[in-house]
Amino acid sequence: MFQAQTGMLLWSLETSTLAALLAVLWLHSSSKKHHLFFACGFAAVGAGSALVAQRGYLADFWTITVGNTLALSAFGFWLAGLLRLEQRKIEGWIFIPPLLWLAFMFLPAVYDSMLARVLVYHGCAAVGYFTIAGVVLTSKEPVSTTRKIFAVALVVHALIGPLTAALIIPYDSLAGQTLPLTAPVAYSAAFSFVVLMMIALKMFMEDNERRLHRLSITDHLTGVLNRRGLMEAYSEIRKAPEHRSSQLLLALFDIDHFKKINDRHGHQCGDEVLVQFCDLVNRIVGKKGIFVRMGGEEFAYLLPHDDLNAALRVVDGVRVYFARLSTEGREESFTSTVSIGIYSAPIAEAELDLMLKMADRALYAAKSAGRNRTVVNDGIANVVLPADDRGEDPHDNNADRQVAALNRIAAMGSN
Repeated sequence: MFQAQTGMLLWSLETSTLAALLAVLWLHSSSKKHHLFFACGFAAVGAGSALVAQRGYLADFWTITVGNTLALSAFGFWLAGLLRLEQRKIEGWIFIPPLLWLAFMFLPAVYDSMLARVLVYHGCAAVGYFTIAGVVLTSKEPVSTTRKIFAVALVVHALIGPLTAALIIPYDSLAGQTLPLTAPVAYSAAFSFVVLMMIALKMFMEDNERRLHRLSITDHLTGVLNRRGLMEAYSEIRKAPEHRSSQLLLALFDIDHFKKINDRHGHQCGDEVLVQFCDLVNRIVGKKGIFVRMGGEEFAYLLPHDDLNAALRVVDGVRVYFARLSTEGREESFTSTVSIGIYSAPIAEAELDLMLKMADRALYAAKSAGRNRTVVNDGIANVVLPADDRGEDPHDNNADRQVAALNRIAAMGSN
């Protein structure tokens, strides 16, 4: 009895210490609520274990019902912390394990039998571990190898408790050892739990590195990738085997007269225009290609494609729809336009620096042509795309030359 109580008290001390460390982390950065939830989880384990260790000194209500309920409530706090960390919705199902335990405590057949109580407790804990494994595997984060290992370890740990209890408790009961029978179960569970914590720590470290890397390649205002993100995305596209025979389109966007927008309506309004533009592009292109903010009011879009005409329609659609968006200014609402420069080349031959240079030439031509234009550079000349929204006559000689040039570009893209 002394050994079992001592083990439970030591376990309580260790988990309470871990809870205190996590609480200090939360106090240092109160916006990181997941630290608080994790701290509450370990504090619940510590408090519950301390109460269970007082079996024989306190009333059964405190050592059996309250102590185990507190210990099982840790799963709710851990799940809340994990969901909060991954910016997912926290719902009431996270507290199923302690609620199950409380429900079983109303059954005399369970409450009056140590074997039944131990099996029910570990069954409730297994539900908690299975739930955590499910959250880990359905995360918004990439399901890394460490995450998969952690999920498997959770499942194994969930099974260790009930299996150990089912094998050891009947044997000890027959031997007349009814008091210290929980020691082997507690020790095996504690060892497995330590292994879990080590794997979890590695998983959280990897996830944190991914988040920091994502922050380093993400524009803080608009949430899209930044110039560094463009470099990485370009490298990934070049390496992807499914794109080796495709073309790569690079479009540069520059919001027209952006300085005047800031001067007239304020920088906050200018930021709103940038955010509106990014939201529009993301709605139009979806998950096709890579959209980035190059800096200021200039953006870029990389799109692997096999049909240049279709790709041009998508990009020019951004220009058309953006011109229809309205933004609330200081005294009145207003609309903005964007100029676009495009260059396309076979992915196998594409060089990002050259593509940026050629697309920038096309962008300069779009601004020189009056802005609110989409211009394509075919390596020889800059071609303004004909557009119905500008009321251009398709039979105009200049339009005929544009169509001829576009046919030449399309033929080049199909080679």
